[in-house]
Amino acid sequence: MNPNNRVGAPNVHLFAFHVWDILSSGSISPTNPRQPALPPTSNPQHLWEKCNEILQEKLHINAEFNDTNLYKTAQPPGRRVNLMIGKAVNNRGSLYLSKHISHENQEISLTGLAQPLRIDDSYALGFNLRVPEKTNDTKTPDVDISIFQRFNPDNCLLQNSVNSYFPQTLLLTAWLTEAQKAAVQEDPNYIKSLGQLCLKSFISGENFPEFYREGELFGSPILEYGYPNYPDKFGQILIWFFESQTTGDIWDTYYSDFLDLCLYRNKVILAYKESRAYYLEIRKEYAQIDVDIESTFQYLQHDEAYQRQGKDSRLKKEELEYLESQTINMPPRAVKYARLLIEMEIRQNTIAINAKNYQNKLNQISLDIKARKIYNNRDTKNYSDLSFLELFSKETCPQFSEQIKADLGYFKYGTVALDKAMEAIRGVVAIAQADRDAKLEATIQTVGSALGLVGIVASVAPYSIKQDPPDRKFYFPLSNIEIPSFLLVLLISMGAGFGVWMSVWAIAKIKQILPRIKQRLPFR
Repeated sequence: MNPNNRVGAPNVHLFAFHVWDILSSGSISPTNPRQPALPPTSNPQHLWEKCNEILQEKLHINAEFNDTNLYKTAQPPGRRVNLMIGKAVNNRGSLYLSKHISHENQEISLTGLAQPLRIDDSYALGFNLRVPEKTNDTKTPDVDISIFQRFNPDNCLLQNSVNSYFPQTLLLTAWLTEAQKAAVQEDPNYIKSLGQLCLKSFISGENFPEFYREGELFGSPILEYGYPNYPDKFGQILIWFFESQTTGDIWDTYYSDFLDLCLYRNKVILAYKESRAYYLEIRKEYAQIDVDIESTFQYLQHDEAYQRQGKDSRLKKEELEYLESQTINMPPRAVKYARLLIEMEIRQNTIAINAKNYQNKLNQISLDIKARKIYNNRDTKNYSDLSFLELFSKETCPQFSEQIKADLGYFKYGTVALDKAMEAIRGVVAIAQADRDAKLEATIQTVGSALGLVGIVASVAPYSIKQDPPDRKFYFPLSNIEIPSFLLVLLISMGAGFGVWMSVWAIAKIKQILPRIKQRLPFR
C-alpha cells in the first residue's frame, strides 16, 4: 500500500434527475428506447425506487424512501421543494445513511445522505456517501484511494445503472495530504495521475470515461471526464481534490446551488443528444423526400418532352393515378417533416433556456462569494473564479446552439421543396383532369347529337315512306327478301346517327391536330 495513495475524507456525490411534468419537460424523445417519450404513465418514482435498490441491495445500508418519509402524490407547492417529510426524519431534510466497514485493515464508519427534491418540472436526487472528516471531534485518519470501490459496488452509481431520464453527474472529492500538495507543486501531471487512480478504483471493469479537461474550482484542482458533445454511458464524472479549508467551506455552502447547476447542464446535454437523433431522422426523411420528388418530376417532364416532339402530351392513366396518389401521400409526409423540424427547434429552445439559467446561477454564486469577506481574507486565491464551470455556458452551449441553427437552416429547404412539388403536382393533375373532363363533355355532346338526330329521323322517316305502296318495295341486297318498313326506318336512323357522330368526331380531331400543324409550319 503506497502512502501517497492515501487521501482524506473521500466522498462520492451523485446528482441524478428524472422527469416529473412531462408536458413541461418536452415531447418525443428519440434517444432513450427504454423510456420513449416518457408518457404520462411512466414511473415518476423511478429515482426513489432506484435509490432504495442501491442502498439495500448494493450498499447494504438499512435506509429507504417510503410512504412515511416521502411526499409522493400530495406534494408541497413551490419551484424548489424538498420532498422529505420533516417530522419522519427528525427535520433533517434528507435520509440519513450510515455503515461500518473494514478496509485495508482499517475500521471505517461511513455516513451520508439521500435528498429527494422537485425542481421546476423535474425530480432531483442528491446522494452522498463519505468518510467523515472527523470522528468524535477527532480528524479521521486518511484512507487508501481503493476505498472508492466500496462506494460503487457493481458500478451501481453509473449512469447506465441509474438510468434516469436526464443524464447525471458524479462527483468524487478527497482532501490532499501535505505530501500530495508538495507533489502537485513539483509535478504538473500529478493531479491527473492521482485522479486516474481514483477513477480506476471507483469504476470496476476495463472501460473508463475519457479525460476531458483539468482546472480549478473554489481554489482547488478539479478534473472532468466525459465529453459533453459525445455523452456516453458514464455521464459526467468530476474528481475534485480539496487543498484548503476554504474550498470545503464554500462547497458546503453552495451544495444545493451545485445541484441546480447539474440539473441545468444535464438538461442541455439531453436536449443536444436528442437533437442529434432528430438530425439523423430528418436527414433520412430529407433523402427520401428528394428521391420521391425526383421520381415524381420524371412524370411531370413527360409533358414537356412530348410537346417538343409534337406527340400526344397527355398523361397515361397509370401516370395520372401515380400523381394523384402523390397528392394524397405528400401532405402527411410534409406534416411529419415539419414536426421533426419543430422537435429540433424545441431542443434549441431548451438549450437556450437552461444555458441562461446555468449562467445566472453562476453569476449569483460568484457575486455571493465576493461579498463574503471571510473567504477573500484567508489567502490570495480567487475563490470567486468560476471559469471552470463557465466554460459550459460560454463555449459549449453556444456551439450546440450554432450546430442546431445550421442544421435547421439546411433542412428547411426540404419543406420548400415539398411545397413546390405538391403545388406542381396539383397543377398537372388539375390540367389532366380538366382535359379528361373536356373529352368526356365532347363525347357526351357527340353521342347526344347523334341520338338527337336518330330520334328526329326515326320520327320523320315513317312519313317519307308510303304506308301501303302497291308497286314499290325494298329488298335486301342480292336477295329477294323484302325489307319491312319498321326495319327500314331503323336502318335510316342508325345511319344518320353514325354519320353525325363521325362528323362531330372528325371536327374534334381537327381541332386537336391543328395546333400541332401550326407549330410545324415555318411561318405562322
